Parts: sequence; structure tokens; C-alpha cells
Amino acid sequence: MKYVVIEFIDEYKAFIEFLGKGKGRLEDYVIVAIEPKLEAYLEANGVRYRNTLNYFDTGSQKRILRATEKVMEYIERNFTFTDSGGLRSCYEKEFAHYVRLYMNHMFKMLEIFGGIRAEDSGCELYACGGGSMTATAIMSDDERYLARLAAGFADAHNLSFTDFNGDASVSAAPVRGGYVNSANFVVKLLSRATLSLFTGKKTIFVPRMGHVFKDMAKRLSAKDRRVVFVAIDYTEGFLYAAVFNALSFFKSLTGRQPYRNYIVNVNFFRSAVSHDECERLTQCVDSIVERGGLFEYNGVDCRALIKMKVDAGLKAHLLRMLHSSHNLSYMFGRMKRWMVMSFSGLDAMAVAGELTRRLGERSLFVSHGAHPAPSDEYHEIELLRLCRSFMLSDYTHVALSSPVQEEHLRYFKRKYDWVGNIELKTGPLVFADVMDMDKSESKIRLGIPPGNIVLTHATTTKARHGERYYFLETLDEFFASLSDIVRCVDERRGVSLIIRVHPGFRLNDEEIKALLPASAKFIIHRDGPFSEALSATDVLISYSSTAIDEALMNKIPVLLYDRWSRYNHFKTGVFEGSSSPDIFPVCYVNAREKLAGAVEYMLGKTMAVDKKDFDNGRFRYSEDYSENLFKFVEGSLNARQPGGLP
Repeated sequence: MKYVVIEFIDEYKAFIEFLGKGKGRLEDYVIVAIEPKLEAYLEANGVRYRNTLNYFDTGSQKRILRATEKVMEYIERNFTFTDSGGLRSCYEKEFAHYVRLYMNHMFKMLEIFGGIRAEDSGCELYACGGGSMTATAIMSDDERYLARLAAGFADAHNLSFTDFNGDASVSAAPVRGGYVNSANFVVKLLSRATLSLFTGKKTIFVPRMGHVFKDMAKRLSAKDRRVVFVAIDYTEGFLYAAVFNALSFFKSLTGRQPYRNYIVNVNFFRSAVSHDECERLTQCVDSIVERGGLFEYNGVDCRALIKMKVDAGLKAHLLRMLHSSHNLSYMFGRMKRWMVMSFSGLDAMAVAGELTRRLGERSLFVSHGAHPAPSDEYHEIELLRLCRSFMLSDYTHVALSSPVQEEHLRYFKRKYDWVGNIELKTGPLVFADVMDMDKSESKIRLGIPPGNIVLTHATTTKARHGERYYFLETLDEFFASLSDIVRCVDERRGVSLIIRVHPGFRLNDEEIKALLPASAKFIIHRDGPFSEALSATDVLISYSSTAIDEALMNKIPVLLYDRWSRYNHFKTGVFEGSSSPDIFPVCYVNAREKLAGAVEYMLGKTMAVDKKDFDNGRFRYSEDYSENLFKFVEGSLNARQPGGLP
């Protein structure tokens, strides 16, 4: 049979043009659609297709995890670059983070080809060639290398392959010169003058505030109005920063903003990175990327493709980090009372974390995720790689929002000597608090009858450029599971479903509906804080998400639906019936035929249990640790001990 593997809508249109050149009828081909956006388009146009479920399963994900882990271990052993300030870890982790994401997507495509071959050993493969690697660290949708992978797979397994676009080549965009924002004398002078806004003040260096840190900034400022927040991950031009800072200053002065918040592009302060130091970094990267056999999978060597992406975008990204290291050293050296606080351990915030530790100062990582301890070896691989730039990063301290986070951190501290983060129990800092919100009013605001029972589905999804496996569902798995839930809710009277879309989800509402069963019982909620949906929720449904922990912290029970029998977020009992042990307040169900029973059980149990009798002690600290954050910040900004941590 002839299999056409397509990711994007424009590729499908190119295939239709190919057919118009006398290459047969659409019915002669099996279309395998990779991306849900394409699937929604095909649904809308009545075109038959297959998604990835038959070709990419749990076994595929396990194989990718094992293969990428070997590469990660090689990178850890062979990444030799250390900058002139003694920083190494931030570059190695950043490089490994992005290379792993490249491999995840490329190896997934090769797994899909392998699944097609397993279904039909004499298959003919078709894919769309062309495109180039972009000058960004992340993969862009413009990067089209599927035909090149298909050609390599077909060659390795003696299959027929056709590039229906006529060009299977992939080119690399030129690396941008300079690697860092240029700054003329005036900009440098003005940037250094900006330091006077906070040099003598109590300064907390953070990523750009967003919604994640705003509430915490308000609380810290309420305790001490002298605290200033400075975002150091800003990379755009000087004019915007100048206007933003001026507005922020006047807003705080007039009381319109409860905290003082500025942004700086640290690379405008100075640029004193030697050519030799840049060369040493790029040579270190080249020595790893060019190693033969390291990136081979399913008979295809992906080294050339990965090297093109590294050359086009990742090298420049790492060189910008190197400039940030020098400029942050310059800035930190002029500060009197300061600390670093972040919810991300990538890019400039990775540099700041490691640099702060080397300077003997304090830094605090505040997780906006709530990862449990690993559930099995595959979850551990994925969790470890994710959290090396997260809760297991180079920050000196980690804020523990819950016993779940505490268990996670202690598991890795016991197992790995390099995990040295100091625990700071704070309780929830950046999670939704809806304990005192009126549930009926929240339902009305969302257009739901106040008497209805509300189930909210919230799970973590990742786009093509950032896919992670095993403890996250693929997008096709996400829609398959959600379709089961929609059907289940549709059969029940007085029940409504909120589908809370993960931030950054690329499908619009109509495209989402095209991939779900028709129903008037659900609404799609994507804008505004998660608390708007959570405050209306009676039962949360998820596979894996921080929303699980947020719900349990607010005494909202959780139904974990794992259609793939793969991942049990909390390793609780498995639902077989209402008498199954350890299935409340968290109920784990791993069979489609038992989903309806599990939903019925959770709805009945939720309505019967009074909130005051809801025991969430495993998921929320019984003691109030909120003052620990204020004490930590006060101690960090006031009590300096030269030569060591305060």
C-alpha cells in the first residue's frame, strides 16, 4: 500500500497538486496525519485519514526514552566547556535540553515509519520535502525534514520512497552574526544608568513576571515596599524596556501597581566576551554533535539534521548565554542587597542560578509544576531530564509547595549526589486558591447552570517543538482520551464538562470540536487564570498536570484517566469498582470500559463527602509555612555573610 505521511495543511495541498499530475486518486493512498491541526482540516473536508495511534504507542515512547537517555549520558560526560567565570552546568543542561527535544520529534517520526512497516512490510512511503532550519533554539513549524527521514528509513529497510514535493533537501539558515543584541555607547550608558533604579534597593532578580509571579510579588511587596523586582530574561530592544520601566515606576508611585517591577536586557551593559571563549564553546558543541553513531535510530543517522539545527539556532542561543554570564557578573558585582528567584531554570535564568551559587549568594526556585516522585523507571528518566532545568537545577534553595514536591525532591537527593538544593517549605505560592470562592457563582460566570455537577478536564499537552513522552500524552492520545470523557458526560443528566486548554495550545475552538464527539455538554475554557475554571469544578479529570495538585490542594477530588495503562500519577489504587481500595480523593482508572463506573463513583462520592471531612493531608501541608518565604527573602536581602550562603 501507499502511505502518505503528512504533518501540515500546506503539505496536504502539495500532495493534492501531486495527484493532479497523474499520480493516481486520493483513494489509492493511506494518509497518516501527524498533527491534529491537519486532522481537523481533513475532518472538515471529509477526507479519510489515520492518526498516529496505530503507529506510535507506549512501546515506541519507551524505546525513545532509552535511546535519548544514552545520548544525555554521553553529553554529561563529554561537555567540557567552562566559561571564564567558572560556569559549566548551565550550558551543558541547555544544550542537552534542546538536543533531546530535537531527537524526540525526529525519533517519533522514525517510530511512525517503523509502525507503518510493521503493518505492511511492502509499503511505499510518501512525504513532503523542502524547507530549512530556522535561527531559533526551538524547532519551528517551518522546519520540514520529514521527507529526509523517510528517505533514510526507506533506504535502510529496502522500501520505496517518493518525495511528492520533488525536493527532499533540508538547508540550514545562516547563523546570525554577533550572537547578542548590539548596543551602542548611548544604550550602554543608559542601561548602566538604569541600575541606579535598584542598585541600593532590595532587589529580587526574576524572569518576566507574567501571571505566575504576580500574586507572590504583591505579597512580598506588602511585607516590604522597598523590594524591587527586576526581570533579567528580557532580550528585546532598549526603547520598549525604557518605556516599560518608566510606566512601572509611575504606576507603583501612584499606587496603581502594588509592586515595583522593571525589565533589563543585561547584554546592553557590556560585551567583553573574547573570541577564544566563543570558539571554545562552539568547538565543544561540535565535538559532540559530530560524533558518529550517536544520533542513529531505526537504521537512520539523524546526525546531519541535528547538526544543521544546532548550527542554525542552538549555537547562537548558547553564545547569548555566554554573553549573559559576563554581563550578569557585571551587574551582580554592583548590587548590594539582592537575590535571584525563578520558576524556570533555562536560558538567562539558568546562568543566574549557577552564577549566584558560585558567588555564594542565595537563589530560590519556585516551581509552577508539582511533580511527584517517579512512578517507574521510564517516568524517572523523563522527570530527571525535565527537572535538571527545573526543581533539580543549580538554584541553592527550592520552595516546597506541597508534600508531593517534597517527596519528589528528596527522592532525587537520596539517589544523586549532585542534587544539592536546600529545601524551604513555603506551602502553595503560585497555585490557584479557590477554597473561599462561591462555586455556584463561578458556574454561572461560565454559563453553566449552578445546579449542575461540573467535571473539568485539564491535562498537560506539548506541541511539536517540545514533545515529552510517557508521563505526558501525545496530542492524538489526548484527543482519544478526551473523546471518551465527552461521551461519558454526554450520557449523564445534570453534568457539565469544562475543557481547560493548556497554555500555548495551537488549535482553535472549532478545530478542537472537530476532533471530539458532538455534544452540548462541554465548554472550552482557554483564557484567564486557571482559578476561574477550578472554582467551578466539582471533580477534576486529568492524565498528568499541575492542575491535579492544584485541585487536591483546594479539596477537589481527582479522577486520573489513563486509557493507555501506562502512568499512574500518584501510584494509587486502580478502580475496579466502588469497593476498590485507595481510590478517593484520587481515583485512577485505566480501562475505557470502566470509565463510566469511575465517573459515577466519583460524582456520588464527591456529593456525599463534606469538605471539612475531605482529607488532603497527603497533598497539602497541614501547617502554615507561608512565613518561611518572607523570612527567607528578608534574610537573603539583609544578612550577608561573605564567603558563603547567608
